[in-house]
Amino acid sequence: MCLTNLVSKLGAKIKAFRDADKLIKFIVNMLSEGAQEVRNQAKLAILTCRNGLATAREFDGLMLKSGLNDKQIEQVRKIVE
Repeated sequence: MCLTNLVSKLGAKIKAFRDADKLIKFIVNMLSEGAQEVRNQAKLAILTCRNGLATAREFDGLMLKSGLNDKQIEQVRKIVE
C-alpha cells in the first residue's frame, strides 16, 4: 500500500524520479508473489501510475526504461486494459 501512495504522490513527476526504473520493476515483480493481497496492491500501483501520466505512450516508455522482460510487459498491459 505504501508503494501505491508513493506512486500517487509522484503522479506525472514519476518520469523525473531518479529511481523510477527500480520502483516500477519492484512493483511488477510483486505481480508474481504468492499472496493475493500483494498482487492486488501491485495491480493498484500500476493503475495509479498509468492514471498519473498524461498519455499511454509515456507509460509505455516508463515500462521499457525499467528493464522489464517481454512477459512482464505483457502482464502489465493486461492489467491496464
